[in-house]
Amino acid sequence: MSRESWVGRDARSIAEAVRSGQVSARTVVEEHLARVDECNVELNALVTVCAEEARTAADALDERRLLGETLGPLAGVPFTVKDLIATAGVRTTAGSRTLADNVPAVDAPAVAAFKAAGAILIGKTNTPEFGACGLTRNELFGTTASPVRPDGVVRSPGGSSGGESASVAAGMSVLGLGTDFGGSVRWPAHCTGLTSVRPTLGRVDPEGQYPGVLSDGRVLANPATMHGTIQTIGPLARNRGDAALALRVLSMPHLSWSEPDSVDVDDLDIRWATGEGTIPVDEEIRSAVRTVAISLDASEYDGLALPRANALFGALRSVETHADIYSLAAGSAHAFDADITAMLAAGRDRSSAEVEALWADRAVLISEFLGEMGDALILPVASVLAPPLGVESFEVDGRKLTWMDALASCRAISVLGLPSVVVPVGLSRNGLPIGVQVVARPFREHVALSVAARITSKAQALVSLPFFGFGCET
Repeated sequence: MSRESWVGRDARSIAEAVRSGQVSARTVVEEHLARVDECNVELNALVTVCAEEARTAADALDERRLLGETLGPLAGVPFTVKDLIATAGVRTTAGSRTLADNVPAVDAPAVAAFKAAGAILIGKTNTPEFGACGLTRNELFGTTASPVRPDGVVRSPGGSSGGESASVAAGMSVLGLGTDFGGSVRWPAHCTGLTSVRPTLGRVDPEGQYPGVLSDGRVLANPATMHGTIQTIGPLARNRGDAALALRVLSMPHLSWSEPDSVDVDDLDIRWATGEGTIPVDEEIRSAVRTVAISLDASEYDGLALPRANALFGALRSVETHADIYSLAAGSAHAFDADITAMLAAGRDRSSAEVEALWADRAVLISEFLGEMGDALILPVASVLAPPLGVESFEVDGRKLTWMDALASCRAISVLGLPSVVVPVGLSRNGLPIGVQVVARPFREHVALSVAARITSKAQALVSLPFFGFGCET
């Protein structure tokens, strides 16, 4: 690939070049659409390509620049959206045959925010049905593969935002919008060497997610469901600076925003844990977390709330009624995929008093954890590295784990509602990326992003990961 190519560039440099007239938005879009043509047949990351819509949007942006208008912070930046988030006039299936022909009338507010900042939608990316799996495959579109294959093994890009991680890592898009319920933007970032952010619940407008969407589709939105309470939208990017910019764009306008540069990391009380609790963690991942902790002079976390939070996530999930999913599928002649069928069957009826008690336990647990965590907490993302495609269970220290077991640290932070930034910190012996979570207190994403920046500066040799180009040299 020539040096002049804009594929593989970061969002900030692309936006600056488009604003200054160094390159047209149309050129940037065409190069990324060509990249989609080159890579997507193999990766199956994008399930809908918005080529003509993207060209039209790029031409309109270029015309605005010629007229002297001020362009936004994401001017001309190609982005993709997980097919679990509503996009106006563009098919949004949630990976389900029951919604194969669903076309929302209105963008989710997060999508609208990206567009208002000048970003250009080039496509929708694959997701397991209703995001209910940590691996990205469904019976509507098939399986997504990762472009990250240093050992020649075709691997999963994680899930449920695996289509996004594959697209961004391969250079088909510059930024991605995913959703995170139990780790769905964090685990894919870990698998593909990206940076991602799970924001504090309430930082990003939650409307337009499936299941439990609202927006103008008027599909059931039930805040009493676990999805309605815990799932949030977050960005995926190839570096921390782009992730911070994306989150600033996504942040709801009534909320204050502090820049990561405003934080003095040396003044923070940073703690760390290998995150094992009752779930074992791969030795290479434990070692990476310890290395990061030493570089930050962090104190070891010795609290009790973290493993209890993971258990609470499982308990709450077991009593979900999934009324939102049933409502979305009402009237469809198609069956659910096996993952959703199993999830629905696993739900148990409990009295309203028992369910209310679980949510009350959550409030107590959040208070306890905030008293234990300091200003920031370093955790592993998962117990395992990116698995080979088709592998759905793992063995760590002699114990067999499901993918849900492997995401124990992610699930704990989800149920606590806290912000978490995933940043790559190095490579395994096989060359696979290893990420860590930087967890902060509510609405203190700038603290997590600042600590993430310190991690990369302290261990530059470890985190100088290659741009995971696929199918050509970059």
